[in-house]
This record gives sequence, C-alpha cells and structure tokens, in this order.
Amino acid sequence: MTLQFKKKDVDLDNVVRIIRATDAAVDLRNPHTEPSVPEQVRASAQVAAVAMLIVDKPNPTVIFTRRHPGIRFGGQYCFPGGKADSGDNSIEETVRREIREEIEVTASGYQMIGSLGRYYTQTGFCITSFVGIVTPDYTVVLNPAEVTDLKEVLLEDLLNPDHYQLVGRAANRAHYHFRLKGFEVSGPTVSMMINFAEIISRNCY
Repeated sequence: MTLQFKKKDVDLDNVVRIIRATDAAVDLRNPHTEPSVPEQVRASAQVAAVAMLIVDKPNPTVIFTRRHPGIRFGGQYCFPGGKADSGDNSIEETVRREIREEIEVTASGYQMIGSLGRYYTQTGFCITSFVGIVTPDYTVVLNPAEVTDLKEVLLEDLLNPDHYQLVGRAANRAHYHFRLKGFEVSGPTVSMMINFAEIISRNCY
C-alpha cells in the first residue's frame, strides 16, 4: 500500500470545513500491507471510539496520550478513546466519556466537529474516529491508571508523508509508523492519522 497524500499547508478553518462534510458512515481504508480483516471478525467486532483533538493555535497541534504500561498497548502513544460501555447512548457519548475519564478535558474545552468513519482492526475492533477542536487554554487532569503522558504534535507534521515509514515484519506484512525525533506512533492510531491526511489532501483547496 502507498500513501495517498502529499505535504500541504492547511489552515484549521479548512480542516473544520472538510471534516464537517465527511461521510461518517464509511469504512476507512487499511493503509498497511496485510491481509484484509475477515468478515467474521468484522461482524463480531467490539465497538470503540477515539478522538483526534486539534488544539486551536496559530500553528495547530494534535493531542496524543501515552498509555499506562499496565494496560493493553501499554507505553504506546495514541488518541484518547476506548471501548463502548453498555450505558453509552451513542458512539459519540462513548468518546466523550473516554476523554473525560482519561484526560478530563471538560466539554467546554473542546468541540467535536465530525467523524472520519469506521476503522476495522485485525484484533477485532470497529473504531469510530472523531475529530475535535480544543481551545488553546485547555487544561487536563491525567488519569494515572490509564495515561502517563500527554504530548502535542504539530498538525503540519501529521500531514507530511515524510514522517511515515513502512516497516516490514514478514513477506506479506508491513505497517506504517509515524516517527519524529523521540516520538513514534503505530497500530490503528497511525492508520487513522493516514486516513485523516488523505481526506484533507483530497478535499483541500
């Protein structure tokens, strides 16, 4: 698989316009080189949601959290989010609850502007990827049982294909990693980052 976007200078107003016009009912593409997710895995996938939170600064940034080493995918940087609970009335309620539980950004500190769509993983999750805009004066309280660190990365870096490297594991498997000095993202998070960059690249003017 190849990346389907080029480096572009994009202002936040354009990002908001594009995401609000995006069809949230679509399935996001898998950018990695690996077998397709089997239909039986898709049919029984656990529902989950994450939020790509963009901080409204002159040079916008994106929030990543580092997962506690004692939980699933411990030590990895990812977007805030998690599995749906039986008490959630919608998938957006799921992601808002997870934001509150993990980093405690109050609802007044961000605005959800839309969703990229659904991403199915080989491990049996169907993840809806939301996009939100965060006020520059936001505050957080990290939940130490789930999150050990919070990092902001420039939005322009996420939209630069030079920071994505294809790493081979076997003859028929290779996965993209996002790499900056001292910082790396992999797994489903980088898949959603690539889909985001491709959506922005296709629709930017």
